[in-house]
Amino acid sequence: MKANLNINIDNFFFRVILFLIFVKLIFSYLLIELSYFQRHLIPNVEKYNFLALPANFSTQIEFVLLPLLIIFILRNFKYSGKLSIIFNLSLVMYGINIATGILNGISLLNSINHSLKLFTPVYFFLALYIQHQKIRFDLKNNMINFIKVCFVLALIGHILFDSSFNRGAFYLPIYFSGSHTHSYILVFCFIGLGYLLYRRSYRQWMIILLFSSFAFLLFGYNIRTALLCYLIFILVMLYLSHDLFKLVIIKGIVFLFPVFLLLIFLKSNLDFDQISSGRLSMYAAKFDQLRDNNLREWLFGRGFGSDLILIDVWWWGQKGAHSDLITYLIENGSIYLMFFFITILTLLILPGKLNVIYCSLIIGYFLSATISNGITSRPLAAYMFFVLLAYVYADITNDTKSIL
Repeated sequence: MKANLNINIDNFFFRVILFLIFVKLIFSYLLIELSYFQRHLIPNVEKYNFLALPANFSTQIEFVLLPLLIIFILRNFKYSGKLSIIFNLSLVMYGINIATGILNGISLLNSINHSLKLFTPVYFFLALYIQHQKIRFDLKNNMINFIKVCFVLALIGHILFDSSFNRGAFYLPIYFSGSHTHSYILVFCFIGLGYLLYRRSYRQWMIILLFSSFAFLLFGYNIRTALLCYLIFILVMLYLSHDLFKLVIIKGIVFLFPVFLLLIFLKSNLDFDQISSGRLSMYAAKFDQLRDNNLREWLFGRGFGSDLILIDVWWWGQKGAHSDLITYLIENGSIYLMFFFITILTLLILPGKLNVIYCSLIIGYFLSATISNGITSRPLAAYMFFVLLAYVYADITNDTKSIL
């Protein structure tokens, strides 16, 4: 009787968690901010806010979602298996945040801000896996349901909302919070569909989907970091699909990469800072900032907000490093960054066997944090990423052999 009651309580918690994430997705359109060049338009929070909700309503749901996730995980910790390491690492990193906050006189909530963004979606990954282990929760259908909801919401945004604006050009309308988050979410939806087609051996349809969706994302939104994550997955899937692609990809790496480097050398007048949207100038400024660190700042960082600086390229306001890794190093220190690397490595080796598809997802996740404000700092996109990762992880660990 007591066991049944515990199962019912846990199932209730889990359903509420899923419901809250769907609510976050549904109301994320209120977070969309208009650029200077769209100042004549009415923002979504005024135009389509029929319930008179605050603009950050989707974000505020985290205050309910996070405690529920932690309660669910702790109540079912014995089902977490190897994934328990991730939870324990998060506790260590919160501890480092607290030490950083105390040393720099910063509030606890601000100090753990980056860790909350990083680990709340990871806790969802744990919750999905726990429920799968406990009652054989169908992670495949769960991913399909998320994909359906995301596509429907994206279509609604495409029909109702104004065009988005990014890097001096107008693009397709967005629904999920901002251009980057929206693009990441669509990338993970397409990756999920591509993986399903691959597993059912519909290789031709998979290739058509990969190329057509990449073109859609390129011309529709042109968010380069999201496209790079997608490209890593596409190259892996093509490599696995046919010997012809193996030959083309290997030749491309061996021959085209040196040619690319030669062209860069010959075209020395190229403005790489402009190509990187000012990132190189920011990274140089961050190098100067780090050079002034004392030992304590190297170990525990300068605290929340210290990453924001003003540079000539982005003259209109203070900006962060546009690299989550650099932000972690500056604000939380080298010890925190080291544990972040350990977290990524742990995620990478969790299956216990080599699976290049799974590895491509983790590499894309890490790469986005290296060269941008990536998935690690965009919880809404990260939830969809871990919905996908949970299914792929469970799928490959249930197989008798890995896909090499």
